[in-house]
Amino acid sequence: MKSHTILKKVATTILTMVFITTAVLLAYVPKVEAQLPLPPGVPRGDVLIMGKEYYGANPDPFNFNYIVPGNPSPGDKGYSQLCAAYLWYVNTTSAAIISWLAASPPEYSQDFKTITIRLRQGVYWNDGHPFTADDVVYTIKLYSTDSRTTYYTTFSEWVEDVNKIDNYTIIIKLKNSNPRFHYFLTVIIYDTAPILPKHVWEKTDVMTFKNYPPVCIGPYNLKAVDSGGLWFLWERYEAWWGTKLYGMRPAPKYVLVISYGTEEKDALAMSKHELDSTIAFSPENFEFVWKTIPEYVGVWRNKPPYAWPFDACVKGVIFNVLKYPFNLTEVRKAIIHALDYRILIDAFKGPDGAMPIPTVLPIVRYVHAEPRFYIPLKDELMKLGLDPDPPMEIVSYLKPLGFDPAIVWYRHDTQESERLLKSVGLYRGPDNLWRLPTGEIWTVELFYNVEEPGFPKMAAVVTDQLERFGIKVEPRSVDTGTYWTKYARGDFGFGLGYPGCSLLDDLLPHIMSWNSKYFNPEFPETGWAGYKFPERQELDEILDTIERTPPWKEEALLELYRKALLIWAKQLPWAGFFPIPFYSAYNSYCWENWPSYPENYYMDPVYWWAQMQFIVLQLRPSGKCPIEEATTPGKPPILPLEMPTPTPTPATTITVIVATTVSTTVVSTATVTQTVTEWTTTTVLAVVLALVGLIIGRLTKKGRG
Repeated sequence: MKSHTILKKVATTILTMVFITTAVLLAYVPKVEAQLPLPPGVPRGDVLIMGKEYYGANPDPFNFNYIVPGNPSPGDKGYSQLCAAYLWYVNTTSAAIISWLAASPPEYSQDFKTITIRLRQGVYWNDGHPFTADDVVYTIKLYSTDSRTTYYTTFSEWVEDVNKIDNYTIIIKLKNSNPRFHYFLTVIIYDTAPILPKHVWEKTDVMTFKNYPPVCIGPYNLKAVDSGGLWFLWERYEAWWGTKLYGMRPAPKYVLVISYGTEEKDALAMSKHELDSTIAFSPENFEFVWKTIPEYVGVWRNKPPYAWPFDACVKGVIFNVLKYPFNLTEVRKAIIHALDYRILIDAFKGPDGAMPIPTVLPIVRYVHAEPRFYIPLKDELMKLGLDPDPPMEIVSYLKPLGFDPAIVWYRHDTQESERLLKSVGLYRGPDNLWRLPTGEIWTVELFYNVEEPGFPKMAAVVTDQLERFGIKVEPRSVDTGTYWTKYARGDFGFGLGYPGCSLLDDLLPHIMSWNSKYFNPEFPETGWAGYKFPERQELDEILDTIERTPPWKEEALLELYRKALLIWAKQLPWAGFFPIPFYSAYNSYCWENWPSYPENYYMDPVYWWAQMQFIVLQLRPSGKCPIEEATTPGKPPILPLEMPTPTPTPATTITVIVATTVSTTVVSTATVTQTVTEWTTTTVLAVVLALVGLIIGRLTKKGRG
């Protein structure tokens, strides 16, 4: 406890110094408005300035090829938000499915082995080429046949054949029943298989093609790029299909996606109204902006705590389970028990009272996950080493939010860590440092992305705690591009990462990669899918069964998910601490109508996700910044479903699941009995699935006030 108190005092002193230093810098930093990389004469009010997903320079600013491993996320340059082609999106505030390039939800045959996809007519790429079934067929065939692509293992596992019926209808035949195949083509965050323009990509080698400049289908085209990788300028496409067909027109003439170099510099820029949105500020930098422009800064709600607590990814420690000694479960558990979660939580408290929510399973801990997964597995998790007596501060924070305050994280127990390491042959030397059975000092490289919000602070805490326990740690911070390349190839042993990404009640899209049939030795990542352990076959069989089970068989699925999660918890191939409270700040000085809970919560504050497109389409000029070509937005981005009426044939009564949109942000779901017609063999008897398995949890019910 003494060291705990000292660390808290040190952290407080550092934060105070950072705040004072930043305030002093602000007084002397000149306005950089004239230095913004814009065409001559463009006024500030014509430009939406978005923060890059990663602070610092993009390693290859001219590479827009996101279908091969290693490129940083498509949210870093604005590609997924402004340019990319996706069939469906999910509104994470309401679970509403947005049929975008697809004209309607996917239609499945009764055996879930055939899928019909209908495309929206009149859509075209921004080079004028029509968007048709040829693009979708080409893309799916590429992903299912070219082993060099990121999506090969999943598509090749399932796709038997794909063909077009006409220019706007596609039939996919699967090798086996899978009522969730559409997940591969639905945007939940942005790491979804994009549809490619066939007329561009078919002439290239996908591994060397940089897709620069990208041919877009979104409302913007790439106009300019910083050769140093710090900014990307996009220009509104005046002939965009969304404007011509549905009257949708984004207000900003330009969108500048930029990093000023560091988080501190981004905070300075926002305070000077030279940044309109950011992925996430640390608590100390958010406090600075909050106190500098309190009348304009906002996050996900309009009162404290401001931090958005439902990021889709848990952050924590990751192990490469294919490398010694991290292939030993005892070693992984020893490291976990040597970490004091209380200090980690203290390090991420916010000035507005926000605290991270400890997350012991690889699922974001929100109100829907708690009764489905956390509470049913509580007793088993306690047996596996959870803290039986968590601090009252954490207990009192969790309880009002609807979380079981007894379920926190693994107890800090260095004696147990010592026992576990000795059981597999490691031992302490006379210098109190741990040694491998060979006698050499055990030196652990801590691999992490220095540009990822929260990772540098997390790395400092983890390093300090492990070294106090006697493990020699060498932090290895790398830039974003290097991180993802090395992560994809499994070029690390221990580090920081994203041990679980899920806001879905239907977990399969996130845990299907645990199945050994999807393991790609060329891109092993953490190695979990290729890891051999006594329950490997059982886990694979559980995951196979889940894939064959329709999403609406909830009780059967929950039981299977719990079995899979318990196997994971016994092995601990990684350990998430918590989703970092995200101060995903916006500045309303130049642009208004940002989503805000509860009165205007039409989208989550996920400016780096693909869903940012729907925020851009609804922003309005505030009138405080000079404008020339900024406009008021067109119609809200609600596109009609377009379901052609099939040729009547004898009716068959079947049970379908329907998602009915009640408003722009609220969806109601129900199982109903409905009469449908049997279609011809070329168009298949269809079961209308409105992606009800994608119930992400109504975040409007997750608010704290």
